[in-house]
Amino acid sequence: MLSKLEREFAVYAQSFFTGEESIDRNLRLKLAHSFRVRNEMRRLAQAESFSPEETRGALRTALLHDLSRFEQFQRFHSFNDAESFDHGDRSAELAASGDWLEGFGPEERDAILTAIRVHNKLAIPPGLPEQALLWSRAIRDADKLDIIPILLDYLEDPENESIVFGLSEKPELSPLVLESIMRGECPRHRDMRTVCDFVASKFLWANDLNFHWSREEFLRRGYLDRIMAHLPRTEMFVRLYENACRRLAAK
Repeated sequence: MLSKLEREFAVYAQSFFTGEESIDRNLRLKLAHSFRVRNEMRRLAQAESFSPEETRGALRTALLHDLSRFEQFQRFHSFNDAESFDHGDRSAELAASGDWLEGFGPEERDAILTAIRVHNKLAIPPGLPEQALLWSRAIRDADKLDIIPILLDYLEDPENESIVFGLSEKPELSPLVLESIMRGECPRHRDMRTVCDFVASKFLWANDLNFHWSREEFLRRGYLDRIMAHLPRTEMFVRLYENACRRLAAK
């Protein structure tokens, strides 16, 4: 049974439905994603022994982290931030309004909003307060753990191009993405031109998982093997795969 907040969240998301299936299916995708990320967060918090207060804030962060995605796709018919707005910044702005953070004190509210704001950035900015840093690290992990199966579902049945932002199907890396990968850095979305860019970049996520449980789950679920199955078996991609395996397996 859904809580009052969860029901209100679902009603909010559904208020953007248009009756046009090409739009509504993507809104349903993000609604389901938000609840699954919340579930991933619950498992992470339990595995990493979060306190009840830490767990409560982490779960609220997870539920609200993509709050702006519904507005984004209805308005722009795209999840590509470069074509619309930064969905982390906008989600924090929306979460700060209304009653989404009712029951949290000022410091907790600020920490949740910070975590929502930075969840989609290339890296967590330095100098965050302890609570904001914990929730920022946690939401980035929980989000990644659910994004991978969404991507894999697309690769196995490439029907909804919105999942990969309508990128080219050419089996090659674009120059800026290749440069980032060779430096061991996760490429920026705005530099991606091909689905190959988008898929290969997920190997670099092995460097950006913050909790032991998250790294174990990434390996246990076979995400790396399934990603590799959709890339050319060139020396570079094999090396990326092997480096990611070693990173995730490290204690």
